[in-house]
Amino acid sequence: MSDTSPIPTASTVSAAPTDAPRPTWLQTLRVYLEPASLRMLTLGFSAGLPLLLVLGTLSFRLREAGIDRSTIGYLSWVGLAYGFKWAWAPLVDRMPLPLLTRWLGQRRSWLLLSQLVVAAGLVGMAVSDPRLALGPIIWCALAVAFGSATQDIALDAFRIESADADHQAALAASYQTGYRLAMIWAGAGVLWIAARAEVANPAASYQNGAWQTAYLVMAVSMLVGMLSSLLSKEPMPRDLDLEKKRLSASAAVFQEQGMRFTWPLAVAALGVAGLLGCMVRLAISTLPSVVPVGFGLLAIVGFVGLDQSWGRSALIRTPVHRAVAPALAWLHAAVFEPFADFVRRYRRQAALILALIAVYRISDVVMGIMANPFYVDMGYTKDEVAAVTKIYGVVMTLVGAFVGGVLSMRFGVMRILMLGAVLSAGSNLLFAWLAGHGHDVTALIAVVSADNLASGIASAAFIAYLSSLTNVSYSATQYALFSSLMLLLPKFIAGFSGRYVDGFGYAHFFTATALLGVPVLLLVWLASRVEIVGTDQK
Repeated sequence: MSDTSPIPTASTVSAAPTDAPRPTWLQTLRVYLEPASLRMLTLGFSAGLPLLLVLGTLSFRLREAGIDRSTIGYLSWVGLAYGFKWAWAPLVDRMPLPLLTRWLGQRRSWLLLSQLVVAAGLVGMAVSDPRLALGPIIWCALAVAFGSATQDIALDAFRIESADADHQAALAASYQTGYRLAMIWAGAGVLWIAARAEVANPAASYQNGAWQTAYLVMAVSMLVGMLSSLLSKEPMPRDLDLEKKRLSASAAVFQEQGMRFTWPLAVAALGVAGLLGCMVRLAISTLPSVVPVGFGLLAIVGFVGLDQSWGRSALIRTPVHRAVAPALAWLHAAVFEPFADFVRRYRRQAALILALIAVYRISDVVMGIMANPFYVDMGYTKDEVAAVTKIYGVVMTLVGAFVGGVLSMRFGVMRILMLGAVLSAGSNLLFAWLAGHGHDVTALIAVVSADNLASGIASAAFIAYLSSLTNVSYSATQYALFSSLMLLLPKFIAGFSGRYVDGFGYAHFFTATALLGVPVLLLVWLASRVEIVGTDQK
């Protein structure tokens, strides 16, 4: 699955040309047949496969095995690995793997390693019997979740470095298609395999052998991603010897001059670190609103101070011991520089861009928390909800991703970003209408289809936009931070959704979530006036 297309430079990935002629419809559609798009289809399949196998499908298996609901609920915390992936993204971005990195390159080596971890974890889950002991299957599920989150980090970087900004929407659409197909395979497919592998025994409500067969098939299915990693071309090969020399030179500077920084930098770092801590806390429990708001204000003050060069005349200097200098040099390159690079490129506009990232999906996320309770309260059966959401919903999401990718390439990412924001907010009004319409499966199909179509369009454009903001020198770290930031505020607000529904009803709630999308339109308009800044750093 390799190709001979030229390797994109950092500047071509980060900044889309503004004077290029608009491609024809045929040229736009042909993008989906290019090697890069086909690679993302198979790698997206590999990324989407593990998620349900450690969450929804595993819950089904455990309940069938007689595990109580409380324990199953606690075990869903293994999915928190996906929310914490920004914590080890710098390692995936900068740390070479012995032997593998020199053979495959930085991105493909981490992809292959994470895929092997996922496959091994799935094998472990297959051979474990939850009726005998939960410990083994829990540890294997944790390994799968950690490997899957690591694969996401490496794959996002691989995708960003594989094409310029104009093609990111098409790659995102191909990725989402593969991802959704894998979720069908890991959801309905694994249940179908387990059912067919059962032996005739009316007395046995749970047959571990059937689940063993199903999970082993899922482990073998990871070969799709492994072969893609092995046969693909490293998008931007790195000179490991040159990077070692740079780290050595940086360590020497730290040892000689110590750490030097201004007070706005310290304040901005404290604010950003606090927001990251809030992400961790919100993934586990609730948090008073004043805490993330306070850290956000600190970050804003720090960024403004950096932009205005406050404190330049009074640098703070801290000596660095010789033994600590190499580690500090690595941390500076892997952790600090991704933040500093983004602020240097966008300066005061960085706050605007981060604000857009933080709220773009707010209508979808806040509304989505109450979607399933709404279906139950409206009297829809499990079969009706499953058929509508798993068939019509998935199909329309794939259609939306495809349409979003095509339109983004044809008309530009920012225009489709605005269209996605309008459609996402508008589709919530359809749920408000459905709340007053009553139980109607045909109406539910129409509303869910429209909502998922809008979500697919918005997601394709948003992924392309986030990809265009990253510097390929720090693509894994920066994208992991962006993708984590986009859920922080929406998830916090979503925590109050149940109380709002209790007080005002579903119709008012869905209307309110649509209104939450109005500020997003203003931010998209303002962000469209910000030039995407390229960089030639390697």
